[in-house]
Amino acid sequence: MVCAADKATVLRIHIAKEVVHCSVELPEIDKNDIATNLKDGVEISAIWHLGVVKVRDYWLNDQLADITVSRRVKPDLLSRSWQLIEDASGISRRVYSLDQAIYFLSHLQQFAVVDRSLLAPLTLYRMHVAVVIHHGAIKERWLPDFWHSPLMSQQQDFKLP
Repeated sequence: MVCAADKATVLRIHIAKEVVHCSVELPEIDKNDIATNLKDGVEISAIWHLGVVKVRDYWLNDQLADITVSRRVKPDLLSRSWQLIEDASGISRRVYSLDQAIYFLSHLQQFAVVDRSLLAPLTLYRMHVAVVIHHGAIKERWLPDFWHSPLMSQQQDFKLP
């Protein structure tokens, strides 16, 4: 697990006019592990958990956003291609570059997390992100994801200007 103190910040928050976005990426060592497994024909899934809370001093934090993003890559060793699948939308595409497949699993770029209208100016908020990597096909099971420890977990505080 990578924490903010262990590694340079991999979570970047962008406050746009209407939406708060984040960009996050896995450390290089984890990308190398993903590449090795994909080359061997192992299906890889990345489950990203994102959230935003309003930080409160004397009570539990108020949760404003809780998002799960599930992405899968299915290798096809015969055609040397990889099928990229976004589980929420069901949209998939085939690529012929291993780098594109790794990028799809290991990055969230400008991902919209929370509408700015839900946030108050000069109030402290905390965005957290964690990712769990599954090797092999994910089967329907009764054990939920919280039994798996995240590969990377990080949080960052922010305020609206």
